[in-house]
Parts: sequence; C-alpha cells; structure tokens
Amino acid sequence: MAALRQKLGNGKSSSKLNRAKDGKRVIPCKGLFRGDKEKPFTAKWYETRRNIKKALSFYRELLDNKKLLNKLCQGHENGRNSGLEVHIRAAKVVVRTMGKWANTSKQIGTISGTKIGDHFNWRGELSIVGLHHEFQRGIDYMKLINGKILATSIVDSGRYDNVDEICSDKLVYCGEGNNPNKDQKLVRGNLALKNNMDDKMPVRVIRKVNDDGSGDRGCNYKFVYDGLFCVTEYWKEKGKFGKEIYKFLLRKCEEGDR
Repeated sequence: MAALRQKLGNGKSSSKLNRAKDGKRVIPCKGLFRGDKEKPFTAKWYETRRNIKKALSFYRELLDNKKLLNKLCQGHENGRNSGLEVHIRAAKVVVRTMGKWANTSKQIGTISGTKIGDHFNWRGELSIVGLHHEFQRGIDYMKLINGKILATSIVDSGRYDNVDEICSDKLVYCGEGNNPNKDQKLVRGNLALKNNMDDKMPVRVIRKVNDDGSGDRGCNYKFVYDGLFCVTEYWKEKGKFGKEIYKFLLRKCEEGDR
C-alpha cells in the first residue's frame, strides 16, 4: 500500500430570535461544543487543512485509477458492485494508507480545517474530511456516554422537499425513514435532531447543489458546506405518499457565520 501511495501522489418548540447587525435573523446556540475551543484560521487549523487536502487528493486519484478501481470492484461473490461500494472501499484505502490524519471521530460543531463554502465532489469526501461520516443516510449522529444521541450533521440532497435555497439562513429538513410506505418514527436520526433542539446543540449542514459540470468530474452536482444550524422546531405532517413524516426547521446559528 505504501508503494501505491507513492505512485498516486503525496414536539414543537419556539426560540426567541435575535437580529444580527446585517439584519439576518440568527439563533444563538448555548452550551459547549468542540468548535468553541478552536477558532478557525489558527496554525493548527491550517495544518489540518493541509492534511485534508492531501487526503482528498489521494482519494480522487484512487477513483481516477482504473486498474485500482477494478481491484476495488472485486471481492463480492456475485461480482456486482455499486458505485457507492467502490467509494466506500476507496475511502477505507485512504484511511489505511494515510493513517489517522484528521477529524476521524464524530464530533459536534465546527470541523478543524474546514470553512463555510468548501465544496466536495463525492459523499466519500465528506466522510474523509469529517463533516459527515454516513455514506447514505442524510442524518449523521453520535451516542453520548449517557446513551443520548445527538445529530452531528445533515446532508440536504434536495430529494425530500427541503425547501430553502443554498446560502439561505434557514432550512426545512424532512426526517428519515426506511420505508416511504410507513409512518416515520421518532428514532435514530429523527430523535437525534429533536435532542439537538432540546439541548440547543448545533448541526453541520451540507447541501447538494447543481453544478455546471465544467470540472474534471464532468458531474452536474457538488456538496457545499453551509455552516452550523440550530434546530428550532419540529412537527409531523402527511407526506406525498399519505404517510406521516417529520419535518425540522433549522436556522443558521451565530457561530455558523464562521
């Protein structure tokens, strides 16, 4: 693997709204989280950002290496592999080869070495950077020592009537459910978002946005980190299939301007 690396490259709730100097409505997030301890643009932040760029470059080179991709596609008895499975394997290769470079554990708040507006090509890149560890689920969460779960991040893929545009200071996010023909339940990611509202803990928001496809990938979308948001309200309503779904209102936190 070292040779390979050398070859490839080095319930509803209401909150009182405040108004910022620029007139935007913001919701202050109380409490301590990882982002409070390290402000962006310190020497440590720049060091982490350099490591992130190296890891992302390595990951992209892996995906562009057809010979290696063929190897990554092998290993299943039925010989069938989705693009997602290939990306997961490539991410694991990056972890094994480059070691524990940065942000490998789940955490609440800002992620060292990242800033608002950073864009990424693939979901696997979000995992490598530490912004969102789940390859498929839109809500990522972590379990605390006391057993409570809190959401760390969400990816707005635009598939579930999430209504507000990129760079907006608010977002209505549809909850998760394994079966569109069944009512959603307040468990897993949905429960985690509700707990974030109760504990006033922030959530990282990543949006999937349209791209002109002019980059090297030739793809028509990208993922953009939009900062820290606070869950201010949630409710249940009937979805387009007639089943109950959860919706969460998130507004950009004061810390989200960093």
